[in-house]
Amino acid sequence: MKKLIILAITILSLQLTTYASTSNDKNEEMLTTELKNNTQYKNAMQFFKKKNYQKSFTLLQVLLEKYPNNRFINFYYGRSAFELKNYEYAFSAYDKILINQPSDSRTRAEFARTLMMLKSYEEAKVEFNKILLTPIPATVRKNIENFIKMIDEKTKKYILNNVAIFGFGWSDNIDNNTYENITYANGIPLNNNTDKIADYNFNVILINNLIVPNKSNKNIAWESTLINYAQEQSKYHKNDLFLSSIDTGIAYINPKYKNLFSATYDHVWVGGDQTLYIYGLKNNLRYLLSKKDILSFTLKYQKKKMIKIEDRHRDAHIRNLGLNYTHIVDKNNKLNFLSDFTKERKRKGIRTDVSKDVSKYKISYDTKLFNVDFNLGYQYEKSKYLEIITALDSKRIDRNTNINFNISKQLSKTKILSLELNNINMKSNINTYTYKKKSATLNYTILF
Repeated sequence: MKKLIILAITILSLQLTTYASTSNDKNEEMLTTELKNNTQYKNAMQFFKKKNYQKSFTLLQVLLEKYPNNRFINFYYGRSAFELKNYEYAFSAYDKILINQPSDSRTRAEFARTLMMLKSYEEAKVEFNKILLTPIPATVRKNIENFIKMIDEKTKKYILNNVAIFGFGWSDNIDNNTYENITYANGIPLNNNTDKIADYNFNVILINNLIVPNKSNKNIAWESTLINYAQEQSKYHKNDLFLSSIDTGIAYINPKYKNLFSATYDHVWVGGDQTLYIYGLKNNLRYLLSKKDILSFTLKYQKKKMIKIEDRHRDAHIRNLGLNYTHIVDKNNKLNFLSDFTKERKRKGIRTDVSKDVSKYKISYDTKLFNVDFNLGYQYEKSKYLEIITALDSKRIDRNTNINFNISKQLSKTKILSLELNNINMKSNINTYTYKKKSATLNYTILF
């Protein structure tokens, strides 16, 4: 943003210089005879044109003692001071000119420019609005209006980003039924339900991200993210799902990294019934290793509470560590590696399907061809349960692989159309939990 602001005011300054040179900046006509023949002034202007601002600043400073109210000495003294980043001196020089010549648009533009560098954004906006009230060329007017919009963006008391995603999906095995016919319990073969149930679904995701910068420290902000997710099945509503999640905390940001320490809360409904909620603390650190390499760490400590009385024995403590590395190959290609480790421990009771260690690894590649984005990913997840299932005389171990493909097209600055395909293969040492699943989702995303 700062680079864009500097570029904008540089272009504006050049335009106003051209405009002023045809109106009220005919130096030679307005300078007194004494100053026109002043060697020191001539030398100062030569140094200024050669961009030796330190020399022009020094010479003009001496001249100001003799000609304290001369517009041209004050103007180029202010310009030299600005280039040397002596913004307070530039401010005083321009202010002195505007007291006597308030209609001087070129000086007022430089004055506003200096106010920007002093971070007096509201005052700079006032000065630019004053220029808009004067007869200036259309190109200059347009640039000033754009610049005022940039100031408004810069001085917003908060930043609110919103995303809405509307999806239409399909899965060929919504109940995750196994394709293995038999599971042995105490040596007795038990028949499994191998009927695969396919269904369509409609889903909506709403994401609201609010950032409130700290007034006294620009590196600190309060950041909150609210996510609401709803999925309704076409036929089998027992699998309807609704999730509401909030993450809120303090972020510290500098050019190298961003650290967000936050409290989290998730509430889940399945089949229309309140099912569980999860709350805890999270710390996320995103570090810029280089222009092409980004590393991210996430630490979580959460508690899972089941709402139904018959499920209370599934309450658990959850600890999680996530590591993510992204390498930007070029502007059209990106490689991403993810690893995630979770320890879930039951809080009480005799359930054997709670305490587990989960390891997840994912590699994905993003590329852009013909203005279309493609993403291909492979994920491997292993869940190792810690307690023996007595009837099966075994500890449950699941191994899940997912090949994911996503294609998306940006229709405009705020609209994206995408298609996501998944091929999931779950293998378990206990046949009941082995299954295969294919799914497809067409998403329409709106940014606002």
